[in-house]
Amino acid sequence: MIENKFTQVKNYFIDDVDGADYINLDKSMIVYNQILSSLQKPLKLILFYGSPGSGKTFLLHKIKNDLKNSGVIFFPYPFFSEKEFLHSLYKEIFGVDSVEPIDSYEVFLRLYKENSTKTEKELKAAPLTIMLDEAQMYPSELVEKIRLMADTYMFKFLFTVHKTKDGEDILAKEYFQTRIWESIELESIDEKEIRLYISSKIKNTIQDMFSEENYKLIMLLTKGNLRTINKLMYKVFELFEFYEHNRPSVLQENDINTQVIEMAAIDRKLINA
Repeated sequence: MIENKFTQVKNYFIDDVDGADYINLDKSMIVYNQILSSLQKPLKLILFYGSPGSGKTFLLHKIKNDLKNSGVIFFPYPFFSEKEFLHSLYKEIFGVDSVEPIDSYEVFLRLYKENSTKTEKELKAAPLTIMLDEAQMYPSELVEKIRLMADTYMFKFLFTVHKTKDGEDILAKEYFQTRIWESIELESIDEKEIRLYISSKIKNTIQDMFSEENYKLIMLLTKGNLRTINKLMYKVFELFEFYEHNRPSVLQENDINTQVIEMAAIDRKLINA
């Protein structure tokens, strides 16, 4: 298909995996500042949670980018074994694989202190921050080893987890409930923030072409879930792209925006056809 003015806009809604094109929204900026404040406190374990698709991972990438000079480590994927986690962590810290096999937490801790340029006192004075996404998938045995690492005061951890749909809060899990020092929740965005999010994405490309009713419909369809909004809007602008190229007269019809949004929602299975 020949590119037109909607082609570039469509691609703005591909998930921004590295946080380079992060859109500041009210709820996310409040949580962003809460996390930064918590990371500056002498806390060992912090819990960051919210519904799937609420934008937690996007926010973590932004924090990682903003704190890149502070040595923050971010793992966006879960680990299922102690050995895998410790090997990956060592490589992130020192930039190379360990020559000696890291078979246990005790070996990792010894190698960390031996290969660091800082004394143990200095390591405790400025603990390494490690952010773990999808932490609800970590086995409890590994979470326990992470807790032991935090108890050395040389590391602090930010666990990021999903809040379950059925209302069973992840905080109820014993190994989080009894060990977390501070909890921060990211709520799904509202209609006002949806308008800001979409208009900011398409800014300087096309003018905001949606009405208040269009935004109400998008809110109804997506429930404020950022991942769902991205998928829906990608399809919306893909349809506009098609009409602009093949049947531009359609774009002049009354209420075309609503029709296109509904067609995109059917494609994304947000509406039953």
